[in-house]
Amino acid sequence: MKTKTLLVFVLILAFVMRMIVVGQSFWLDEAIGALVVKERNLVDIAINFPKGDNHPPLYYMLLEIWSNIFGYSEIALRSLSVLFGVGSVFVTYKIAQLITSHKSQITHSFSAATALLLATSGFHIYYSQEARMYMMAAFFASLSIYSYMMVLRKMQNIKYWAIFSLSIVALAFTDYVPVFLLPIFWVYPLIVKKDKRWWKIFIASHTPLLVFGILWLPTLLYQSQRGRWLLQTLPAWRNVAGGATLKQAVLVWTKFVLGRISLIDKGFYYSIVVLASAPFVYLLYRTWRKKRGEIQLVWMWLLIPLVLGFVASFMFPAFIYFRFVYVYPAFILLTAYGLFQIASKNIRNIMFLCLLLINLLSWGLYIVEPYQQREHWRDAIGFVESKAKDNDIALFTNPEPFAPARYYSTGKLNLVGTTDSIFANKDETIKKTNTALLGKSGVYYFEYLQDLHDPNGYVLSAILDNGFFKKEIYSHFPGVGFITYFERNI
Repeated sequence: MKTKTLLVFVLILAFVMRMIVVGQSFWLDEAIGALVVKERNLVDIAINFPKGDNHPPLYYMLLEIWSNIFGYSEIALRSLSVLFGVGSVFVTYKIAQLITSHKSQITHSFSAATALLLATSGFHIYYSQEARMYMMAAFFASLSIYSYMMVLRKMQNIKYWAIFSLSIVALAFTDYVPVFLLPIFWVYPLIVKKDKRWWKIFIASHTPLLVFGILWLPTLLYQSQRGRWLLQTLPAWRNVAGGATLKQAVLVWTKFVLGRISLIDKGFYYSIVVLASAPFVYLLYRTWRKKRGEIQLVWMWLLIPLVLGFVASFMFPAFIYFRFVYVYPAFILLTAYGLFQIASKNIRNIMFLCLLLINLLSWGLYIVEPYQQREHWRDAIGFVESKAKDNDIALFTNPEPFAPARYYSTGKLNLVGTTDSIFANKDETIKKTNTALLGKSGVYYFEYLQDLHDPNGYVLSAILDNGFFKKEIYSHFPGVGFITYFERNI
């Protein structure tokens, strides 16, 4: 098969696999973004929204433009990430070509194998289907690496200098964690000993990043202050955001190897992880032994952001696997490169098929098993609205109803947030709950994130103290948790 034909086939395959089950329900963070672009304009998203968020605004700004064209459905909003996912497969293919351009006999096979492994990766597919900024960051990280490799080779090519300069700006303003990629662009030229002229152009290429960074600094400082307040007010948030722990480090490896899936039987799941890890460990070891030239840069792409992110999380918790989607193409590149360090073509083909089989099994379980997918808010809200009586109410342990509940609500049932703050204070929360319950005969109580926002159960206590008794518990909505229906004693 010709190179271009094979690449087109892989990209079509990547797109098709990312469009299957893309219409599943939004989970919490996706619904927040969906409401942002639905209720705010571009200027408001750029200036005001970041003050209540902990991300830069570029993804939301682009999503706002995208939604104005394609609408606000799950498929419409997620299709932006799908395109970034397919785009990152293409750019990673181009990087693979550069790495082996001096070995023309394996360039075609290596680049095709890399693209196919990334295209079928359950982990990459999952985050290509998420209406969040992580796949956009992965695309710009890959693009910055590719353009950087080009300017290392062709210093005079202004086009690639421009792409590099713009891609690192886009990367920094898509998400904060990917800034841990930037140091490698400064370290690697020291290793390969670039001359002063190259350094002058390189430093100049950072001018847009410096200018926008200075302009953004007041907002960044405000977000940092708010982040510290959040950790003080909501101590359990550290566990949600991720931190510098052995568990989080192991999860990075586990998800990279086996995808976003998990299993109830943890003994069986861990056995599968160990089994699936074997070919990756072997191939990465083969690549490590050959860490010369540009493959050294790819190792830096994988390891330096992970190490810096881990260390930084002792101060600001952010070390969690999905924030490092942007280094995942490096993981796949290094694994695929290890394949081509195997002399025997038969053994190489067997190893490749093993990797492909792991990808397909992970993806297959994800698409057929609802419990592997995102929180089923659409079904949960539709269910309670279909059953609700005229005098019923739905309560949430949050100052306002959670974003996916508001997104999927049709207005048939009154939704009320009952805590006074993101961490419930007893008297104020009970007072707010009592007010919401006045004159109500039935309550749908969502336990979602109760342990985070109302660990002492003040809302639940207020429901019971108002004369309600537990009648039904609904638990068939994965990710949403228990929904308990209470009726008032008459």
